[in-house]
Amino acid sequence: MASVPPSLLEFTRECLANSIPRTDIHKALTDAGWLDREASAAIQSFAESVLPVPVPKKRVSSGPREAFLHLLAMLLLYMAAIATGAVLFLVIDVFIKDPSNRGVFGADSMARFHAAILLASLPILALVRWAIQRDILRNPALRIAPVARTLSYITLLITSIIMVCDMVAVLLGFLNGDLTLTFILKSGVVLLIAGGIFLWYISGLNFEEKLGEGTQQSASVQESIWRPRLALAGFFTASVCLALALWIAGNPISQRLIRLDSQRVANLRSLQIAVERFYDKEKRLPKDLDELKTFPDTYNYETTDAVTGAQYFYSSTSETGYKLGAVFDLATPPRQPNSTRSRDGFYHHGAGSQKFDLSVK
Repeated sequence: MASVPPSLLEFTRECLANSIPRTDIHKALTDAGWLDREASAAIQSFAESVLPVPVPKKRVSSGPREAFLHLLAMLLLYMAAIATGAVLFLVIDVFIKDPSNRGVFGADSMARFHAAILLASLPILALVRWAIQRDILRNPALRIAPVARTLSYITLLITSIIMVCDMVAVLLGFLNGDLTLTFILKSGVVLLIAGGIFLWYISGLNFEEKLGEGTQQSASVQESIWRPRLALAGFFTASVCLALALWIAGNPISQRLIRLDSQRVANLRSLQIAVERFYDKEKRLPKDLDELKTFPDTYNYETTDAVTGAQYFYSSTSETGYKLGAVFDLATPPRQPNSTRSRDGFYHHGAGSQKFDLSVK
């Protein structure tokens, strides 16, 4: 129910105390310039009673529980919406080749990050919304609790700003001649997500406004049938994006093996630098990796595989040539050879035992 100014509330109380009919009070207020909604709210602030004095109705108030649940639901919704949009952006970049786009660096790591957000936020959001609906079933007046309405209007403000900024970006892109397919699709994603949230909240506020107009009229008020369908569509979209993010990120077990292989590559690179320093100082190659530990400026802790405990392979082949090797779990992922970090040769490896022919500079 909308808040009633104290002067209007006091006037209505005095009129009811003097047994003036409610219809006459309503007409007098609207003739005086008050809105129909304000006049109805003032009159409905008092219950119809046989007592000779007006009986005020209990006003809906928000406790700490309602504030916690609604604020948590709003924050989780923001997290899920941002992660959903980020995954859709990533999918657009991965599947649509744009000449102006140099590619997505670290797409798998970004996909894992947003998948983790969706995995954490979606179940908790569903649980929080279930708790809110359960409280409303027990006390329908909580639908028009002040904290719920305030947070709803804040969300409407945020989504409205996002949609306006999205439209400005589209128009600016059109004026600059940058309306590529990826740009249009990403703008559409922002508009759909922000617009969907806006419609869901605005429909809820419209329903609550009608609900707060009075008990007789509230009994016939029905919530829009497409509002739960809109929520279901949003949850389905987020779930699909979660599946896409997990697909882009790859198998978690494979990702661990890739990180272990990357660590082996880093260790081999470190050993290569230590061998070159040893050669610069001694003018010869070391006999084995343990000899690197005899000099402080060539000392290297990582001479063994952290997983298997086996020592990395090393063997000199000439006065300046030598071999370094390790046992890798997987072959080089297909996306890594295109990276500038892959030009030293270590990143290009197969699975199993791999030996690299090197020479000191």
